Amino acid sequence: MQENIRNISFKTFAKLCYYPDQELADLLFDDVITRFLSALEIENSNINQLTSWLKTFKSKEELLETLQVEYTHLFITSFPSLHAPMFKSFYYENEILGMSTEKVMDIYDKFNFHVSDDMAEPPDNLAIMLEFVYRLSELENTYEDQISFVKNEILSWIEQLEEKINEAAEIPFYPFIINTIIHYLKNDVTQYEIKLAGAKL
Repeated sequence: MQENIRNISFKTFAKLCYYPDQELADLLFDDVITRFLSALEIENSNINQLTSWLKTFKSKEELLETLQVEYTHLFITSFPSLHAPMFKSFYYENEILGMSTEKVMDIYDKFNFHVSDDMAEPPDNLAIMLEFVYRLSELENTYEDQISFVKNEILSWIEQLEEKINEAAEIPFYPFIINTIIHYLKNDVTQYEIKLAGAKL
């Protein structure tokens, strides 16, 4: 049961980091995602504020448009003037498709995870990386690989992304989402390390 919740968590986080679509707006407007995040009991006190903010929208269409405008503002405007680059290589090499991207792609290849040619985002985009962990979680005997990827390839830069989001955000949605993801990932790694330490006793 716990593993299934963990799988859904990574799938949900990936969905939240991709460009907003109608499905996401529906899930948010109907409180499906906020109820799920609340049930995770992540150390984050802003879930009620987010829920209240979402309730200010009169329609799913209005919510979707607001999210799409903000996503474009934060993550899509032309590089290098991008407010909050969502890809790892920016924080390692200050460029798109740097050496750190190649490292991530090598890990993808190891597990036969292929990024669609139609995907506009670079392979080390946070949404794709979270989806990779979700896909990996569906495979047997990959728990250690998942934790290693989260610890070394995501947590190593995501807090810098959070800083940029907090500086440029015009609505509370993405600051909440990135903070929630960070808390969850850190706890995920900690739980693994506790289990590992216990196994060695």
